[in-house]
Amino acid sequence: MTEYDPRWSIVVDGFDPDLEPTIEAVMALVNGYGGTRAAIEEGTAVSRPATFIGGVFNTSELPQAAELQEPLPEIVVAPDWSRIEILIDGAPLRLDTAELLDMRRVLDMQRGILTRTWRLRDAEGRITACETLRFAALDDAHTHGLQLRITPENYRATLTVAFVLDGAVTNANATRHLDIQRVDSVGQDRVLLVQSRTRQSGYTLAFAAATALVGAEPAMLRRDDLLDATSATARFSWHAERGVAVIFQRLVGIYTSRDTDDPAGRAVERVRWSRDMGDGFAMQLERHTRAWAARWAAADVQVGADDELQRQIRFAIYHLIGAANPEDERTSVGARALTGERYRGHIFWDTETFVWPFYCYTHPKTARALLRYRALNLGGARRKAQAVGCVGALYPWEATDTGEETTPPFVRSPSGELLKILTGVEEHHISADVAYAVVQYIQATGDDAFVIDHGCEMLAEIARFWASRAIAGDDGHFHILRVIGPDEYHDTIDDNAYTNQLARWCIEQATSALANLGRTNSWRYSELIRQIGLSDAELARWQRVAAGLVDGFDPATGLIEQFRGYFDLEEIDLHDHDTAVATLDVRLGWARLQELKALKQADVVMLLFLLWDEFAPAVRRANYDYYAPRTTHDSSLSPGMHALVAARLGDLAEAEDFLRRAARIDLDFTRKGWAGAAGGVHIAALGSIWQALAFGFLGLRPTDEGLRVDPQIPPSWNTVVVPFTWQKSQLRFHADASGPLRATLVAGRPVQVARGDGPWQLVRGEVTL
Repeated sequence: MTEYDPRWSIVVDGFDPDLEPTIEAVMALVNGYGGTRAAIEEGTAVSRPATFIGGVFNTSELPQAAELQEPLPEIVVAPDWSRIEILIDGAPLRLDTAELLDMRRVLDMQRGILTRTWRLRDAEGRITACETLRFAALDDAHTHGLQLRITPENYRATLTVAFVLDGAVTNANATRHLDIQRVDSVGQDRVLLVQSRTRQSGYTLAFAAATALVGAEPAMLRRDDLLDATSATARFSWHAERGVAVIFQRLVGIYTSRDTDDPAGRAVERVRWSRDMGDGFAMQLERHTRAWAARWAAADVQVGADDELQRQIRFAIYHLIGAANPEDERTSVGARALTGERYRGHIFWDTETFVWPFYCYTHPKTARALLRYRALNLGGARRKAQAVGCVGALYPWEATDTGEETTPPFVRSPSGELLKILTGVEEHHISADVAYAVVQYIQATGDDAFVIDHGCEMLAEIARFWASRAIAGDDGHFHILRVIGPDEYHDTIDDNAYTNQLARWCIEQATSALANLGRTNSWRYSELIRQIGLSDAELARWQRVAAGLVDGFDPATGLIEQFRGYFDLEEIDLHDHDTAVATLDVRLGWARLQELKALKQADVVMLLFLLWDEFAPAVRRANYDYYAPRTTHDSSLSPGMHALVAARLGDLAEAEDFLRRAARIDLDFTRKGWAGAAGGVHIAALGSIWQALAFGFLGLRPTDEGLRVDPQIPPSWNTVVVPFTWQKSQLRFHADASGPLRATLVAGRPVQVARGDGPWQLVRGEVTL
């Protein structure tokens, strides 16, 4: 069996058909450019192999579900590069046709490597031992590798192994998005190639592969290249001797027309370069593991004395690192990252609010690329604002490669009820979430070029939207009507506190950013004002709206009403509610939810975190205590955010419980099918885990002056260590449950750090706070 470090590994022994879709997603190989589910290489009846390439979407000719009125774009299942066929004397050897003696799969998260060892006994009593190793290179995202070691333990026979590039793929809904354009064996070195094209969006995908025997050549070795209409196969046959292992290595190059004008040429070139550089496969694997080591050095959060929690945290960080491509500014992170088809791969507010902060403070280049995606799609946000009768920028609730709104009009609930989807129509806070990320990025990086080229324009257009979205009421205040807040169990509501307060904040931030641009770059300021047609009169209206927006705050109780009329709703006791059994919408139906105070996820609680310094300590406490018992956590986004706020408030037992709930969402293998990770990992929940650790338990609070840190460490953890990137400097914080807090400057210029609200200290090497 493969050796592994339990703190760095996801390990699955045996084979459970019901669990297989979840395992495929959890153990997926991801490198930001793409993701390959960990399907068993030779396949089973329940296997769902799939490779996804970031930004490659397609719209089918027909709706993907009967309730949809029109087709929607969805992430495309690309050709399968990991398929293997094994035959003994011509008879296929597979899990579902032979006796499985043992099997172990290990995802080594530290190195980004997936291994599988298994032994099968066929009907003739012949035992075959196999081991595969796969990787998707992090240093060179276009390179993938597969190694197979196969040993006949107790027999001699003719063994055949076929390595297939399979273009006959469909999405899970049986939609075929690809037309095969070319299947070829290129050159005397027999590099196999499958080139395809998405039917509607017109992306070209090229997969090239070179496969070779490693070591001594077995007797009667023969290679045949099999080319058909949809696949290219390198098939090897030899006379196998008892106990003699044979090893094959395969390198795969992947390019699309999003990368180059010649995907096929580049894919073949990449394979040859990878194969011929040094000792080929081993060299690529070494470069790949070095790249993972560099990313882990800037991101690995460590907790003492709890190996299982450490493993869960590293699982979150592994998928976060692999979900986004720092080299691609034309795509972003979908709700299930690059591990599954749930939500069609669409991009939500989840990215900016839950996932993006991880990149901002561990790998700013990736954070910039994701913000550039929003900047490049500002036109679509302007068009959506116009569609709802406003000006400025309203970002789509669901987006793909085009930046246009792609939310489906209807959905069928788990109870079978056909519901109209209002999120794309009413959940407008996404523009505030994008603005929040822009301001975070500017503060954390000091990237003046982004401010000048994109940041001020984005903030101005978002502020413009909110000012036009608000209406003046007879009460002398401004109101934002008919919205959905983060809660989502209450739709078509008025004056949602999260929406209104962030709208006000957006206007204030945009005004400040424009004023600063005017002071530091008057030429760009004048150009931007002229370009977007911003007048003094409009700026004055912004100020009036910001000052007059209803915020829901009751000074008598210190409570923030989640939306107008929320306090008048019916109470519900949630002490026995179990999301794993059934969510509340399934139990009660949508209409009943509108009458209850039950919340799907953090709403006001999340607002407390985002605008933390605007609320007095008593207000934070009062609102957390009020809303936490009324939250169902039926959304995977919720537990991590509650863990963060509970930790900041010092409720460590509750915070730790919420953190562990978030950490189990994908790794609880009792949750099968759609309730688990079968449709892909919950990348926003994984992002919330990192935020809970960095901003909650460690208590980091970025400010314009520097970093304030107020750790709240559970005694059972002993320590928490968090790497953190700030203003191009790399820091490492080491907090002990017993009290000591050390800040170390790993690289870059000195940084100002303070413990809690105490005095600033300049970190030049290591300081104790």
